[in-house]
Amino acid sequence: MGPAPMVTFCGNSARALVTAFSALALAVGAVAVSPSSARADDTITTQDYFSYYKLDQARAKGYTGKGVTIAMIDGPVDTSAPELAGANITVKTPCEYEAAKSTKTHATVVASVLVSKNYGVAPDATLIAYSMPSKGEKLSDKCKQDASGFNATSLANIQMAMNDGAQIISISSSDTNHNVRALKWAITRAMARGVIIVGPMGNDARDENDASYGWWSGTVGVSAIDASGQLASYSSWGQGVVAAGIGGPVKARDYEAGGVKDVQGTSIATPIVAGQIALARSRWPQATPNQILQLVTRSGSNSGGWDQYTGYGALSLDGLLG
Repeated sequence: MGPAPMVTFCGNSARALVTAFSALALAVGAVAVSPSSARADDTITTQDYFSYYKLDQARAKGYTGKGVTIAMIDGPVDTSAPELAGANITVKTPCEYEAAKSTKTHATVVASVLVSKNYGVAPDATLIAYSMPSKGEKLSDKCKQDASGFNATSLANIQMAMNDGAQIISISSSDTNHNVRALKWAITRAMARGVIIVGPMGNDARDENDASYGWWSGTVGVSAIDASGQLASYSSWGQGVVAAGIGGPVKARDYEAGGVKDVQGTSIATPIVAGQIALARSRWPQATPNQILQLVTRSGSNSGGWDQYTGYGALSLDGLLG
């Protein structure tokens, strides 16, 4: 066996959110050039967070996210990856483009954290994976003909996710420009429809509230913690942090170099929190989205208290599902 793989960060935290008349740049993934098929003999069968959150106990009680639809906005997901065998995933690509293989690594691990039958937080949830380009990706001619560039934005994907019936939207990355005012109305629409948007705070170890989805009321900003429950050294924070999740390291299928590597970041913590919210929505199908969010605030490890680093803390499944 070779040396332990280097841990890399998932997601681009170089984002900027300015005034209502400016453009919003958020960190996103992309649709990829197809690499060689994943090999079943190097299947990732477990992740460390699985035992941390006692997900085996949740599954034993039948809490698997069944009946809940999660939208994931990221790069291209390799649905043929062994880790995703049996998962209920639909991939949608509103804007065709070419992308670096690294974006496929990122999106596939995020999807696996959500719905892998081996170690996904919500393995029986329905996942709709929306692929969108990062800055600098080569767009197709058809995509370029979209004069507004709307189809290449996370704003477009948020709107499509709501139209497709998503109950939770997990956004781990993005990098396209769109009008802040338009995004405001998309998030307002999500709140009115009871769709919960979950997004990362960034990986720059500083207050990045104004550059994250956590900046908006009604969203769930997520910071990253390590296995000891402490804020991860790389995690950004801010007033929009609602919950914290394990940020890794997690094992990811590497579509650049082949094999498996370790990755970490708030973009890993985000699907962990989104998956837990999916479990709560499945457990309490009659609850309103606001009641689910109240459960989130009461189920954190900070005992009902809040701080700008971990929000209400790491979520307790006993608190969410008990």
